[in-house]
Amino acid sequence: MDTSDVVIEEIDTNAVSESELSEFQETQPLKVVGIYDEVVTIEEDEGSLIKKFIHGEAEFPDIYTKLEPEEEEEEEEEEDIDDISETINERKQDKRDLSEASTSGKNSKANSAKCNTTDLHIEDDAINDRKSRLHLGGGRRRPFLNAALQGLMGEANLSFARGQTEMAEKICLEIIRQDPLAAEPFFTLAHIYESRDTEKYLNFLTIAVHLNPSDRYQWIRIAEMHISQGNLQRARLYYTRAIRVHFRDYDLRLRKARLLEMMGEQNASMITYLKMIRYVPPERDELCLGTAKNVARHFHALNKNNLALEAMQNAYEVCGHTFSLEDLNLYMELLILNKQHSTVLECLKKRTDLHLETDNGNNLDLVWCVIPDDYLPDFRAKLCVVLIALKAHHLLGYLIQNVHEHIPVVNERVDLYIDIAEALMQEHKYAEAISLLRPIVDGDLIDCPPFVWLRQAECLRHLNRTTEAIDSYAKVVELAPFCYEAKFTLSALLKQQGRHVEAVKALEQSGEGEGQPLHARLLYERCIMLQQLGKIDEFLEVGCVLLGRQSIKLRTREEMLAAANGGSCYNAEGLKVILQMRNIIGDEAEKALEIPKSSPADNLTIHDEYQLFLELMRIGFYHRKFSAIERICFAVVTTKRFGIYHADLLRIIILSCYFNDDSTIAFSYLRELIHKNAPHIPQWNLLSLMIQKGQDLRYHRYISRLISRQPVARQMRIFIAHYHLHCSSFKYALNVYAPILKEYQQPIVALCIAVIFNQISLQKKILRKCAAVSQAVMFAHKYANLRRIDANAGDNNSAVSQEINYNIGRIYHQANMMHLAVEYYEKALACHHPLIEEHSKYLSLKQEIAFNLHLIYKLNGNLTKARHYLYEYCVV
Repeated sequence: MDTSDVVIEEIDTNAVSESELSEFQETQPLKVVGIYDEVVTIEEDEGSLIKKFIHGEAEFPDIYTKLEPEEEEEEEEEEDIDDISETINERKQDKRDLSEASTSGKNSKANSAKCNTTDLHIEDDAINDRKSRLHLGGGRRRPFLNAALQGLMGEANLSFARGQTEMAEKICLEIIRQDPLAAEPFFTLAHIYESRDTEKYLNFLTIAVHLNPSDRYQWIRIAEMHISQGNLQRARLYYTRAIRVHFRDYDLRLRKARLLEMMGEQNASMITYLKMIRYVPPERDELCLGTAKNVARHFHALNKNNLALEAMQNAYEVCGHTFSLEDLNLYMELLILNKQHSTVLECLKKRTDLHLETDNGNNLDLVWCVIPDDYLPDFRAKLCVVLIALKAHHLLGYLIQNVHEHIPVVNERVDLYIDIAEALMQEHKYAEAISLLRPIVDGDLIDCPPFVWLRQAECLRHLNRTTEAIDSYAKVVELAPFCYEAKFTLSALLKQQGRHVEAVKALEQSGEGEGQPLHARLLYERCIMLQQLGKIDEFLEVGCVLLGRQSIKLRTREEMLAAANGGSCYNAEGLKVILQMRNIIGDEAEKALEIPKSSPADNLTIHDEYQLFLELMRIGFYHRKFSAIERICFAVVTTKRFGIYHADLLRIIILSCYFNDDSTIAFSYLRELIHKNAPHIPQWNLLSLMIQKGQDLRYHRYISRLISRQPVARQMRIFIAHYHLHCSSFKYALNVYAPILKEYQQPIVALCIAVIFNQISLQKKILRKCAAVSQAVMFAHKYANLRRIDANAGDNNSAVSQEINYNIGRIYHQANMMHLAVEYYEKALACHHPLIEEHSKYLSLKQEIAFNLHLIYKLNGNLTKARHYLYEYCVV
C-alpha cells in the first residue's frame, strides 16, 4: 500500500467508549539497531583491548596479528559497496515514505514519527560509516580528534621535536586514555621508540596503521619489517589487509604474490597473481603478459582451464595489442578448452586476414569463409575446430581439403590434425575424421603415434567397421602396452566376433610379474573370460594374482604358519615376523605393510572382488583344487582390504585347509572361532573332523584348558570323551560318558559306551572278557531303546530301524557272536522306509550291511552266499 494515501486522524478520547479505549495501546518510537549497535560494540571492544595493552595488562591484541579465514579470500570490495549503496537508497526511500505519512497526521503522531526518523538518520550514518570502512579496509571510524585533544596532540609533537620524549610520551598516553581509537598518538609513540625499542615501535606503528589504514606505504613498511625479521606469515597478513584497503593497487598484490612464492605456497601465489592482472596499468604490459602466461600454464597443468583462461583474458583486456602470435595462440587454445568458440572467431577476425560471410552479422549463421594461403597452421587448425563446433557442417569438405593442402604431415603438425579430428568426432563426423587421419596412418614420412591409431580405431568402431577397428586397436596395444582402455575395447570386439581365445590374450598385462603395477580391472575381466572358456587352472591362478596384489606373497610353509599364528585375519604381528624372516626390518618393513593405492582407472569395488573370490572357491572345490583355494584364501586374509568380510573368510579358510589336509593351520583359525562362540555346535563338529585327520598334540591340551574354563558345557564334555575314544583312552572316555548318560540319557552316549566295552573285550590282557562283552551288549540294547524313544519309532520298519539293527549287529560281529550278528544284519537289510529310499545316497546302509555279511559267510566257507551279497548290493 502506498504510504502517501495514509491519513492519520486524531480522535478525541471523550468520544470513545471506555471498552473500546481499553483496546488501544500506547506505542514507543521505532528504534532501528543492527549496524549502529554492532559498530559501537566493536569500537568499545577494540578500545578496551588497546587500553589493556597500554597499561601492560594484556599482550599485543591478536586482532592485529591474526589472519581470519575470510580475510584471505580478498572479496571484491566493489560488490560490497554496491550492496551498501543499494541498502542506503532503500533506507532513504523508507524515510521519505515515513515522513510523508507523518506530515498528514496530527502533532501527537508526528512526534512519534519524528523519533523514528531520527533513529533512521542514526542508522543512515552507521551505513555511511560502514561504506567508508569498506573503502578503508575496516579501519579507523573517526579520523580526526576533537579540538581539545588536537591541541594536546600538537603539544606532544612539539615536545618530541624538542627532544622531550618523556613529556611527549605522557601526553600521548593521556590522549589514548581519553580516545583509544585515535591514530595520531600511536604514530608519535612509534617515532619515539623507533630507535629505542624495535618491538614497541612495530607494535605502536601496527596499531596506528590499523586505526588509520589509508597510508599504503606504512602497510608496506610494516610488512617489510616482518619479512626482515623472518615473520613471513605476519607479513602476509599485513599485505592482505593492505590489499583490502587498496584493492586496485597491483603493486601490493605483486608483493604479496612474491612473498607467497618465498613461503612455498605456489597455488596461493598464483591466485594472487591472477587477481593482480586486471589492475596492472597498460604501461606495464610486459609484467601483465608475463604474469598471465605463467598463471595460465600453472592452472592449465592442474586442469583448471577456467582460471587459466581468466588470466589470459584479463591480460588481453589490459594489453591485448601487445600479444604476439604465440600469446594469441595460447589465449585461443584456452578459449577453445572453455567452449568459447564465438570469442575465438571474433579474435581471428580482428587479428588476422580471415574473411567470413554470415547472415545478419551473426557468427552462428556462417555462409562461407576464405582462409588465406599464408595463414599460420595453428590458427588454421583452431579455425577449423571452431567452425566445426559452431555447426558449420556445410564447410567440412572445404576445411578438410584446406588442411590437407596447407598443413604438411610432419611430426610437428600431428597434434593439429588430432585436434581437428577430435572436433569432428564430437560432432559424430567419423568418416570425415578418418579421411583426415588417413594420411598420417598410411604415410611413410613419419612414425604414426599411438594416439592417432586410437582415434582412427574409435571412428571405425562407431562406423561398425569391426575388423578394421580390431586391427587399429591391436596397433595401439602394440605401440602403447599400457593403454588399458584400448585393451578392453579390443577384447570386447574380438569376443563379439567369437574369437574368445584372442580376446583373453588381448587382456594380458605387459610386464606382469616384473615389478609392473597390476591393473585390477584388466585382471578381473580376464578372470571372467577364463571361467567362461573353462580354463580352470588359469582362472584360479589369475584370480590369486588379482586378490593378492595388495598382500605379502607367502613363500614357505613357515611363513604360512606365522601368518596363521593368532588365528585372525590380517595378523600384523605375524606379517612382521615374516618380514623379519626375510631380513626386512625398520622403515622397509613399515613400507611393505602399507596398502598400495589403487589406480582410479581400476574402478573395481571390494564387493566385486569378494564375489569373484566366492566364485573361485566354488569352482576350485568343485574341481578339487584344494591347494589352489588355500593359496587364494591366504592371499585374501593377509590384507586389510577385505576387513568387512573377515568373519566369513575365517570359516572359508578353515574349510580350505581342512580339505587340503592342512589341519595344523586350520586349527589355528578354528580355535579362535571357538573362543568367540564356544556353544556353537558346528564348530565342534568341524574340530572333530579335524582331529580325525590331524595328529597334533595341541588338541588335548587345548580342550583340557577350554573345559577348565567352561566345565559345565555339555558339548565340551562329550567332545573330550570322543577325543579319548579316538585316542583309545577307553577308561578316560568311560569316566566322562557314564555321568553324561546318567544326566541326559542320550542314545549316542549309550552307543559309545557299548563301543568302549566292545573294544576292551578285544584286548589281549583282560581278566573279565565275558563281563565286558555283556556290558557292551547291554549298552547296545539300551542305545536301541533310547534311539527308538528319541525317534518315536515303535516298529521294526521305522526309519531308524536299519541304523539300530546295523549298530547292534556290529557289536555282535566284533564280539564274535556271528549267528546273532547275522540275525541283526538280516533285519537291517530287510528294513524299508520311504525316507531311506528317497535319500539312499546319504541314509541307506545296505552296502555296508551286505559287505559285513559277505565277510561272515566268507569266513565260514560259504563263498556262494558271500558272492551273492557282493553282487546283489556292492557292485557298482
